[in-house]
Amino acid sequence: MPRQRSAPFFSDAPVFDRADYARAIGRAPSDKVVSSMLAQHLKAGNIRRIARGVFASVPKHANAETWSVDRFLAASRLRPGGVIAYHSALELQGYAYSESFDLQVVAPGQPAVLAAEGFTCRFIKAPAPFGEADLTTVDRLGQSVPVTTLECTVADLFDRSDLAGGTDELISSLDLIGRLDPDRLITRLAALGNATAAGAAGWWLERRRDQLGVSDDALDRLQALAPKQNRYALGAVSGAGRLAPRWRVILPEAVFNPAFEGLA
Repeated sequence: MPRQRSAPFFSDAPVFDRADYARAIGRAPSDKVVSSMLAQHLKAGNIRRIARGVFASVPKHANAETWSVDRFLAASRLRPGGVIAYHSALELQGYAYSESFDLQVVAPGQPAVLAAEGFTCRFIKAPAPFGEADLTTVDRLGQSVPVTTLECTVADLFDRSDLAGGTDELISSLDLIGRLDPDRLITRLAALGNATAAGAAGWWLERRRDQLGVSDDALDRLQALAPKQNRYALGAVSGAGRLAPRWRVILPEAVFNPAFEGLA
């Protein structure tokens, strides 16, 4: 049976690409034998194709057609160097208010959207180079999934709030956070160089300062990164919204509403 020769590899690799499998059987990735063996395993229901060249192992007694693939693990393997980011990083780390099957991955190469098996993957260019403190890993089925740290994720979402699933979703998700490192958040915001993002993040951090233990010094350093003139942020539009004076950002009226905060 074709599974018997590859079973140890499948047990250790819930998600893998063609090159991984080729190494496991001692072949070059371009070898036609690799294609033949993968085709046999697909036909036998031992594996499922997630996207071109990327596969998921199917447990021995599971049905390949109904087996649910870990979408975070799968998305992280679709491009070399892929890192789960933005709203998907919040969800992976347990802070997203709502789940999404549109996964966001920062990866080398051009931005693109890929329809994979069971989810959509949106590839995004890094808004600024990641520092050592910006990345971590999360274990999924015994495999490490690269993901932006909580502080990097929060900063990047204020930089690209359009990737948060809406302002309601962004604030409701961030209000689930009970602990973070303000210094790391400020360092990432400084690296991004987006004054509007810094102002909006400052408003949020000040609003949560008691719960998160934010010092006056941290808020002062963040205020120095905020805009010098009032700017619209978090989807607020001209003629609507309310100014957060210290931070010089005009935010949607709803985020100041106590009923809105009750969503968190």
